Amino acid sequence: MIKCAQKCCELGVSCPATECRSWIDFEEDYNCTSIAIAKHGNMTLREIADRMHVSFVRIKQIEDKTLEKIQRSLSRELGVKKTDLAQFILDCYRD
Repeated sequence: MIKCAQKCCELGVSCPATECRSWIDFEEDYNCTSIAIAKHGNMTLREIADRMHVSFVRIKQIEDKTLEKIQRSLSRELGVKKTDLAQFILDCYRD
């Protein structure tokens, strides 16, 4: 957890640094994504949407776009087709 988040937890106050990259408008998690992750671990897309004040569908779109970029980058670096890379990843999780 970043230092400012640790300080907010120690003091029991929400983060006032709205310019911070980790700042979110969610008092329950002291307005901090680092604290939210530390408190809750993995979250569903719906939980993330609630914290970001956007729809579940929008979070899903962002996730899909991010995964597409990661897949494209990995396939380029490894020199394999995207479909082969996708199958390899799926096979890793089946074991």
